[in-house]
Amino acid sequence: MAENVLAGLRAQRVEEAGRPAAGVPVAGAAEAAPQYIALVPEGEAGPEQEAVRRIIARLAEEGQGLDDQEQRALVRALVAAEAGGLSRAALEAIGQEVLQSLGGRLGQLQPLLDDPSVTEVMVNRPDQVFVERAGRIEPTGVRFRDDRSVQALVERIVAPLGRSFSVAHPTVDARLRDGSRVNAVRPPVSLLGTTLTIRKFPRTFSLAELVDLGACGHGLRWSPPDLEGPYPVDGPPWAVLAWCVRHRRNLIVSGGTGSGKTTVLGALTEFIPSTERVVFIEDAAELQPRLRHVVRLEARPPNAEGSGAVTIQHLVVNALRMRPDRIVVGEVRDIEALDMLLAMNTGHDGSLTTIHANSPREVFNRLVQATAIRSSGGVGADRGTIVEIAASALKLVVQVVREEDHRRFEAIVAVEGIDHRGGPRLRDLYRWDGRRLAATGERPAWVNGQGAMAGAAL
Repeated sequence: MAENVLAGLRAQRVEEAGRPAAGVPVAGAAEAAPQYIALVPEGEAGPEQEAVRRIIARLAEEGQGLDDQEQRALVRALVAAEAGGLSRAALEAIGQEVLQSLGGRLGQLQPLLDDPSVTEVMVNRPDQVFVERAGRIEPTGVRFRDDRSVQALVERIVAPLGRSFSVAHPTVDARLRDGSRVNAVRPPVSLLGTTLTIRKFPRTFSLAELVDLGACGHGLRWSPPDLEGPYPVDGPPWAVLAWCVRHRRNLIVSGGTGSGKTTVLGALTEFIPSTERVVFIEDAAELQPRLRHVVRLEARPPNAEGSGAVTIQHLVVNALRMRPDRIVVGEVRDIEALDMLLAMNTGHDGSLTTIHANSPREVFNRLVQATAIRSSGGVGADRGTIVEIAASALKLVVQVVREEDHRRFEAIVAVEGIDHRGGPRLRDLYRWDGRRLAATGERPAWVNGQGAMAGAAL
C-alpha cells in the first residue's frame, strides 16, 4: 500500500512539472529537505517502538522532495502497513507521534509549544507533563511511553548542538531554533525519571505595552515621556525609567525567577539613542534589540569533552575592546558582575543588566556573593570594596515581582553612594502602594535643582 501511495505521489509530481506555474516563481527558491530523526533509540524493545523505527527509516529513504501534504500521506500509508499485531489505538498513536516529529518538531510536546497561551512546558516524568498559562501551572493529558522516550527527545534537541545527554553528562542546557530555553536532567541525578523544562521564547514587549497591561498599576495608561527635557520629577514612573536610560544612567533590573526581568530589560533598551554602539551579552540569546548599531554575543557551555566554554565574564572583558558606548548583559550571576560594574565605572555609562534578587538592598548582597570570592584578576575582593564599586557604578535599581496572574513593577530606587555604615544609600522614588507604583516625592541626589544630572552637562 505504501509503495502504491509513493508511486502515485511521484506520478503526480511528474504531471505537475509539465504544467505552467500558477504563481510567480521565487528566484533561488528550493525545497528544504525534511528532517527525519530517530524517535526511538537503538536497542529499545517493543512492537510499537520497532514500528516507529521502521516508519522513520522508510521516510528517510523515500520521503525526500515531498511537500508537507505528501509526507503526511506517506506516513498514513506506512502506518497502515504496520497494522498486523497492533491495535487501532496504537496505530493512531504511532501516526500522531511521527507526524508531530516531521521537520524537527518535538513530538507529543509540539501542540503545547504551538499554543500561544503556554509560556512553559514541564515534563516531570513520562506520565506527568505540566504547562504554565497566564502564570498558573496546570496538568496536561500528554504522556510519553516511558522514560527512554523522554531521553530520546532530549537527545534530538541537543545532538545538533554538539552536546551530550548521558549518565556521564546527566544535565544539559540548550535552546530551540526560536530561542526557547531548554533544560533537562536524567537519572541517576533525577530520581523520578528524566525531567525536561522548556521556557518558550518570550514575546518582546515595549514599555508602553507593559504599562497598558498593568505593570505600573491597573488603570494607568501610557503617555509618551519627554526624553530631551529635564528630569521628570513629577512624571509617571515610566517617564523616569525612559529618561534615565536615554541620559546614560547605569541601571539594574532586579527580581525573582520568572518575574519578567529580561522582558523589562528589553523594553528599556528602546530608549537608547540609535547613534550609539551597544554590545549585548547573554547566556542564551533572548533579547531582540530594535537598535541600529548592535553587536550580539552569546556565551557557550563546554562541549562533551569539557572544553570550549566561553563565559559571560570572558565576553564582558572582550566587549571592552569593541569600542561600545554601552554594554547590556542579560543577567549577572557570577564573577562577571565585577567586570560589569568596573565597565560601568570606566566610561560605559548607560549600561544595563539584571540580577536575581528579591529587593533593591539585596541586589548589593547578591553582587557581593557573586564577586567576593575572587575578582577577575584572581585576587580576593572584600565586601566593602565591592559595595563601594557597585554603589558608585549603579544609579537606579528597578525591582519587579511576579504575582499569581501577572508581573509588575515593585519599586524604582535611586542609588546615592555609600551611607555612614558602609552600605548602599538608597532612596525610594516609586513604591507599590497596593494599587499602583506611586511616587514618593523624593528626588535623586544625583539630580540638581534644575532637573539636570548633578555634575553632568546634558
